[in-house]
Amino acid sequence: MFIPYDCEEMYFPTSYEEIEEIIKKAIERKLTLHVIGSGKNHIGKKINADICISMEKMDRVIEISKSDLYVTAQSGIEINKLQQLLSSQGLFLPFTYSGTLGGLASTNKTSLFSLLYPYPKDFLLGAKIILGDGSVIRSGSRTTKFSSGYKLWKVLSGALGSLGIYLELTFRLIPKPERIVYTEVSSPLKFLPLRPWGIVSFVWDGMLKNYLILGGFCSYIDKISKDNSFSLIEGLPNDQLECERIFGIAVPRGTEVELIKNFSQGIAYVGSGYIRVCDEKALGLRAQGVSVVIEKGCKDNEDCFGFKYSTFNILKNALDPNNIFPTVL
Repeated sequence: MFIPYDCEEMYFPTSYEEIEEIIKKAIERKLTLHVIGSGKNHIGKKINADICISMEKMDRVIEISKSDLYVTAQSGIEINKLQQLLSSQGLFLPFTYSGTLGGLASTNKTSLFSLLYPYPKDFLLGAKIILGDGSVIRSGSRTTKFSSGYKLWKVLSGALGSLGIYLELTFRLIPKPERIVYTEVSSPLKFLPLRPWGIVSFVWDGMLKNYLILGGFCSYIDKISKDNSFSLIEGLPNDQLECERIFGIAVPRGTEVELIKNFSQGIAYVGSGYIRVCDEKALGLRAQGVSVVIEKGCKDNEDCFGFKYSTFNILKNALDPNNIFPTVL
């Protein structure tokens, strides 16, 4: 089993004060520090750090609001556990992710519901964060109408732990759907007027399969099924790619289904502007100015991300002035 990090010291804190002390130690001793969620969704090459902090014991739900549709929880809580708690109150976080809440925000991975709910960052309302200088800040709000100040809680989303550590996160929720189902279709885009939650296209050895994902009231789904002669399957299709190297490609939204046909094995998430493939030829697209990330299997001598942003360097200097968090991007 591939372990995506190599740490000299490992800590399992149970309080924010412990994390502050660990960061203080790292600053004083000029050590590097990497934060770990579940370790299941690592992107890029293996991380080497002097200190690793596992957030697995920081897994408390702080508040669930049925009236205002949000949840605040510590970053170490597993998504599956959180979904069970939300389900008992008729609520739902519309992302498919196997890992922790902090990992969901840090990777900002798209999911099977990408057509209606593209990225976790879009549902992230606020967060409690600890930065590389040891300061703890609360950024954002519990409502979607917050607009003042710098959106630091969103800046950290997708940064893979390079800019700071999520301690708590507040996510917007939706009412729990009565049913979530999927069905295979030949021409998925013609069903866009049905407002499906997701359209995913799988290609395997050149064979293409398209799935329509629907969520909502039983009566609505039953009517859609009857009107379109769908053969519905309860639950969700498996979107796990089983290959040694996985490449993520940024594409124009709406072109995902067409572009996935150029590869022998992969998945297209319609509406997200993102496809994931196993074909090595994906790297050749970088020469055409296409953003290609080596999500899995990135070698030590490779550029995993293929891009550099000057804005990121400015943020890095401001939020992690002691450079204690390894720069993944």
